[in-house]
Amino acid sequence: MTSQLKIAAIVLAAGQSRRMGPVNKLLMEIEGVPMVERVLLAIQAAGVEKTIVVTGFESDRIEERLSGYDVEFVWNENFEAGMGSSLAVGAAALAENRFDGILVCLGDLPYLKKDSIGKVIDAFKKAKGEKIVAPCFEGKRGHPVIFPSHYKKPLEGLQGDAGARALIQQEAQNLLELDLSEEGTIRDMDTADA
Repeated sequence: MTSQLKIAAIVLAAGQSRRMGPVNKLLMEIEGVPMVERVLLAIQAAGVEKTIVVTGFESDRIEERLSGYDVEFVWNENFEAGMGSSLAVGAAALAENRFDGILVCLGDLPYLKKDSIGKVIDAFKKAKGEKIVAPCFEGKRGHPVIFPSHYKKPLEGLQGDAGARALIQQEAQNLLELDLSEEGTIRDMDTADA
């Protein structure tokens, strides 16, 4: 039964926020709540079975802030290598054959809404867990992206800073792009001006 598909989430929270200057952007408060915590709240409210938070830069501060939540922390010792390495570490931490989908989300999307995540999950379930599902806003692909569980090994093999972009392009025939009128799926924050 497709409604019973189990989703695990990987929140990428290992980056160094280089363009933000001396501040760890993931801990910057937006409307009184740190950015990474806002993302986590939206993901957990959307109803995932497990959440892994991949840390790296200032991992102790991130873990302390999120310690009250039901999450598993995984440290990426090679976090300086970029997003691909963090995604690989997160995928490797998932138990084999326990989940039908792997939802991947950036930790710096403070305006991401629970409803947007829910729509991505619903589309994945309607596709019987067989398609990669990515939300789009005005033609730009955003997050979270859900991968069927058989992509666990390819995700574990990622390197560098491109994340899963190359994997998605390689598997374009298996990609379902979901048009959403939600800017929060693409509105990350990389600079102090943002």
